[in-house]
Amino acid sequence: MNIIPRGDYYAWYCEWCDTENLTLQQRFASGTVACGACHKHFVSCDVAGADKEYALAGGF
Repeated sequence: MNIIPRGDYYAWYCEWCDTENLTLQQRFASGTVACGACHKHFVSCDVAGADKEYALAGGF
């Protein structure tokens, strides 16, 4: 999954429902983001930096 910075947002693609999303950078910093269409929650990474289940991969 590619996460692309766009101003104050990150653009990313939900592979679950085939939707492109824009999420504020602060949401990624908090660790949990959700798709705007299907509302499926994804965890960007845990405190130690290891990927979790349904984690978003990418450079951010």
